[in-house]
Amino acid sequence: MTTSPPVRRSADDRRAQLVAIGLELLPTTPVQELTIDEVARRAGISRSLLFHYFATKREYYTAVISAAAALLRDHVVPRPGSPATGRLPGMLDRFVAWVETYRDSYVAFVRGANAGDPWVAEVYERTREELVDVAIAAGPLADGPRQRQLVRAWFAFTEDLVVQWTREPTMTRAELLVVVTDVFDRLPAD
Repeated sequence: MTTSPPVRRSADDRRAQLVAIGLELLPTTPVQELTIDEVARRAGISRSLLFHYFATKREYYTAVISAAAALLRDHVVPRPGSPATGRLPGMLDRFVAWVETYRDSYVAFVRGANAGDPWVAEVYERTREELVDVAIAAGPLADGPRQRQLVRAWFAFTEDLVVQWTREPTMTRAELLVVVTDVFDRLPAD
């Protein structure tokens, strides 16, 4: 019986594989707690080889958190061409579902951004701004500095309420969505 030799991966394929392993672990392990040894073991490579593809742990963590943020955006942000009237409710519903599914990882993402980790904060800020863009485009708000500041504050409220609700649901999901939509609707349009 002969076995075929292992297939050698390109650098891009190996990097993608390592990031995918990090993404597989995120639902149960916050990014800052991912161990390089576990990732390397799952990839069937040595720890030192992982550092051939990512110079530092931080570079690897940034790649994983950036990929997770891209998945969040892909899941939450409405598809181009979707009706404007359904964009905000749909985005909020998908956001709640995301936090329900990946609560611990999402909380670690937010805490990492708030703790001053610049690599996490940059990814978080970029992701939040995309969600702010969607909210402004979906509502009757003008796109100006004041409105953006108000929508950022509304998103912080929404994010905190959703995170708390996933830990201790004090209302139905539908009621939660009504509350956050109602608060948004009360923001001054100009």
